[in-house]
Amino acid sequence: MVLLEDLSIKAKAKFPRILLPESSDSRILEAAQKLASQKIAQIVLFDTNADTALGIEIINRENEDLKAEYAQTLFERRKHKGITLEVALEMLSNPSIFAMIALCRGDVDGVVTGAITPSQEVLSNALRIIGISKGRKLVSSLFLMTFDQNHKMYGENMIFSDCAMNINPNSKELAEIANSAYETAKLFLEEEPKLAMLSFSTNQSAKHSEVDKVKDATDVLKSKLPNAQIIGNIQLDAALDQEVLKIKYPEALFTPPANVLIFPNLDSANIGYKLVQRFSGAKAIGPILQGLEKPVNDLSRGCSVDEIINTVVITANQCS
Repeated sequence: MVLLEDLSIKAKAKFPRILLPESSDSRILEAAQKLASQKIAQIVLFDTNADTALGIEIINRENEDLKAEYAQTLFERRKHKGITLEVALEMLSNPSIFAMIALCRGDVDGVVTGAITPSQEVLSNALRIIGISKGRKLVSSLFLMTFDQNHKMYGENMIFSDCAMNINPNSKELAEIANSAYETAKLFLEEEPKLAMLSFSTNQSAKHSEVDKVKDATDVLKSKLPNAQIIGNIQLDAALDQEVLKIKYPEALFTPPANVLIFPNLDSANIGYKLVQRFSGAKAIGPILQGLEKPVNDLSRGCSVDEIINTVVITANQCS
């Protein structure tokens, strides 16, 4: 699709070093070869006999000098938690931890993993080693939804958040998720972000603590982004359709359709993106992590080669 093509061009211009640590998986090796041949990013693998003629770089995890350096880095970052240098060295037998240290040290610019590693392991290692970026309070996720010619009545590209991480965020956390999604939308989308803070109520037409949560989050977000187009709390139909918005919220200054949808909790977000994906055939790219100090993205263990390639393209664009 056009957006992915544009992001691929931007990735090539940046040409960051993206580490795919799960080099024992045949899908990873196939994706690495394709990415390298297309020069989308400088691909880095661990300990593999893969053909490096295409420019794939190999990090040897058995190199004793490298292990000692990485162990020292891990010890310095985690000694406040009681980890000794000896324990740090043992921890490096885990490829996911080794990958995060490589990223932490700047030996690579981004990490894409999760094809054979559980998501919980990927996320916990990223959080404790890479950490949350300055100015952020939590890590969240989004899906980049791209629509074909038959389903783009509200636009070709949208962002849904948070579909994978925060189960029931409070109002401040919801505002933080939306703020991160806004910044990601500016990075990925060609159009100016228009944020809708979704609810089962429009303009507090219903009285409930969940409605209040979205209203409060909207107020916080507007104070942080005074020049952005933001509306909330609002039902999905009003966020997308101008005529519906006029009926339900006539005084609103927002101009639909929204292209960044912020869901009030993980139930609605996860169900929502999968409904859209299944019924419209939309391509759902993600989950894309946001809020980490450096780019890490988690693959599904059922991922295809194309999904690995798309995730690398996204990660390359997140690199500074």
